[in-house]
Amino acid sequence: MICLNCGRKLRSAVSVEAEYGPVCYEKMFGTSLRSSRKDRVSEVDDTACYDIPGQMTIEEYLQTISE
Repeated sequence: MICLNCGRKLRSAVSVEAEYGPVCYEKMFGTSLRSSRKDRVSEVDDTACYDIPGQMTIEEYLQTISE
């Protein structure tokens, strides 16, 4: 895999996941690659689950297609 910005070969798993090398990532996004990875992981953990008005459950959907 290569960096999307400069085309160099990516060596670390973190860089491959981000698709940028550490120097290019910092230039593009203004933050280090390692600190942004920790932020993304914590965002996933903080995601709230909520109901959307009018949304069907899977059971309701299966009943409508079987009728």
